Amino acid sequence: MDKIKKNINIFVASFLLFQPFLDLITGLNIHLLNSNLTLGIVLKVLFMLSIIFIALIIYKKKKLLLPYLLIGFYCILFLIGKIFYPTNFLKELQELIKVFYFPIILVTLYSLKDDIKISKMTFFTTLFLYLICIFIPLLFNAGYKTYEITKAGTLGFYNSANEISGILSLLTPLMFIILLKKKNIFSIITILIYLAVILMIGTKTPLLAFTITIFFSLLYLWIKSFKEKSYKVILISLVIVITSSLALVFILPKTNFYKNIKTHLDYLGLDSITDVFTDEKLVDHFIFSQRLTFLARKHKLYEKAPIYQKLFGIGYYKNKVKTKMVEMDYFDILFSHGIVGFIIFFGIVLYVIFKVLRNSLKINYQNYMLYLSFFLIIFLSFFTGHIITGPSVSFISSLLIISLSKRKKKDLLFADVNLDIGGIEKAQVILLDNINYNKYNVTLVLEEKKGKFLRELNKNVTLREVKVSTNNFVLVRKVVNYLRKVIFEIYNYQNYDFSCCYTTYSYSSNKLVKIASSNTCLYVHNNYGDIYEEKEFREFFDSRKVDKFNHIIFVSNESASSFLKFYPNLKDRVKVFNNFIDTKKIKENSLEKITVEHPKDKKLLVFVGRLDEGQKRLTRAINLMKEINCELWIIGSGPDENMYQDLVKELGLTDKVFFLGPKSNPYPYMKEADYLLLTSEYEGFPVVYLEAIALKKIYITTIDVSDDNINFGIDYAHIIPKDEKRMVKEVKKILKSNKKFKDINIDKIQKLRIKKLEKIFDEV
Repeated sequence: MDKIKKNINIFVASFLLFQPFLDLITGLNIHLLNSNLTLGIVLKVLFMLSIIFIALIIYKKKKLLLPYLLIGFYCILFLIGKIFYPTNFLKELQELIKVFYFPIILVTLYSLKDDIKISKMTFFTTLFLYLICIFIPLLFNAGYKTYEITKAGTLGFYNSANEISGILSLLTPLMFIILLKKKNIFSIITILIYLAVILMIGTKTPLLAFTITIFFSLLYLWIKSFKEKSYKVILISLVIVITSSLALVFILPKTNFYKNIKTHLDYLGLDSITDVFTDEKLVDHFIFSQRLTFLARKHKLYEKAPIYQKLFGIGYYKNKVKTKMVEMDYFDILFSHGIVGFIIFFGIVLYVIFKVLRNSLKINYQNYMLYLSFFLIIFLSFFTGHIITGPSVSFISSLLIISLSKRKKKDLLFADVNLDIGGIEKAQVILLDNINYNKYNVTLVLEEKKGKFLRELNKNVTLREVKVSTNNFVLVRKVVNYLRKVIFEIYNYQNYDFSCCYTTYSYSSNKLVKIASSNTCLYVHNNYGDIYEEKEFREFFDSRKVDKFNHIIFVSNESASSFLKFYPNLKDRVKVFNNFIDTKKIKENSLEKITVEHPKDKKLLVFVGRLDEGQKRLTRAINLMKEINCELWIIGSGPDENMYQDLVKELGLTDKVFFLGPKSNPYPYMKEADYLLLTSEYEGFPVVYLEAIALKKIYITTIDVSDDNINFGIDYAHIIPKDEKRMVKEVKKILKSNKKFKDINIDKIQKLRIKKLEKIFDEV
């Protein structure tokens, strides 16, 4: 059940992406097999039933029973009418399902809105797939005609010109969002393909939607620029509009859209478009494609119908022949489904729209474009039809409407390599434990879904894996990694309120985080000033495009200061927050019984960490043991473990230095220590420092660090020199001293820290 809940968004988004292919199958099915009952329709109905099952059974949305029962009750009465007034029963049933697909899908998806957040890139990709499926046949002069007679137009292998035109129209504002954000060669290619399709498809609706979108985009830009006194932007945009309009005037006569206008004027015996507005009938014929005439005819048919049909609808067939639709959705629903059907249909739809708009999104350009898509749903449903009465268009309409609804929780994404044993991985898991899941949905993306900390991951976290290819062939590796990034982008582009690259060095995490949100964060766990010289330092952070992050979090003041020496211009983005620990769990786990015992005649030192000489310099600790009467327990594993073991044997310290291996629970060993020991060359702010405070164990360490609340060298540690001779002298003094240290309340500090982090999470 939890797995379905955590994947419901992917399920719905995948079905959206599959729509262009479903409609393609439907078109081929109708044209080649001459069958209206197609695989596309069957799969759409199965999706509807699946989403109803998920909402009712898995999410237990019992409130949905009322709209379902109302629709079900109406459908029975509608079909009874088809028995009393004989017609084509199966086709009436099919039309009934197609029309009521919209209120059912809309109210169901709205009930799941807090778990469904479709990326704008998913909408854009859906549009792009429709465009490609029309453009490729267009290039080869293949596919079906938009109109059976007279007018020109090509639709690829799709069937319904009105529905496809509606889909292209509704998704046009979403195209603007993506293309204006990307601003690359792909954007130019896409807009050229889009223009080719909408001009060659032959219908008016997509070009109308494109014009409306251009107008409202410019309006938004000009108002914003005027407020900011950016008059240059207004001037440049005007030049672009004028230039594009002139180019369009030159291209237009070569398009099917223009040919259809000319054909229509010739048919009406008119010389120019302005002549159309001299007569009401001409306006109806040319502008409304005779919809007003069809409306009058349908109205007469409705008036003559018996009272039962006035209440529950006259349907779609008369004497087994399909009646001509008005092709204005509101009227078609009223006449075909009667007063009762109309009230139930729009009662449900208006209820959802009211709920959405009552708690809708704040206005920025992206949300402004979503509102424009919503306006197009309302507008085009009235003037062109086929928007809320066809499953494909109505499904997209439903998703666009619920995209306007503000979710109860904000969405956070963290990216890491894996959850193997290590300080960063442990800190990641514990940070996720400290997040308030009543306020936030959290997704963790890993390069590898592996590691001992996986079983400790908070159950509220949605875990995803975006693997990084390690194929030996460079080209294959790059192609695979690129495709995985593209797939991630399609589903997740700007879909989160906050995204964090928790592993500083990971290129993959870095890229995914920048895709996932505009409120990005880079977590820096080490003091890279101790690792790299200036040139390498800059190369490290420049290669990760550190300036593109909104927030750069360091775990110590020292590592932040090192960074700001090279990037003083990013000072306002830098924050210092230490990692989190679970003090309660540490104390509980420290009570676990272990088989090794504290030495009776010696002080016990304990090291916990990765056995890596490059950073940890454990040779210092081993050499130190030659000079002092102590026992050393080494907990951990790493690339230099064998080298350390050989050194211990070489120095004859096998009775003083013991390798205990990696421990998922190191706390009982730490609790036994007289002192914890760290002889590293560099660190950020080691998590083991905080664990030592929780266990009230003092550190002897070469690393002196501080954060916003703790100055470790002053408050809770003996700081020793990295030079081995001086280190020996200092440690001998420490072993004889009884210095008292400050009592630190980690839990109180962490509560303040999570509040500061929440301010970052909530930043717009």
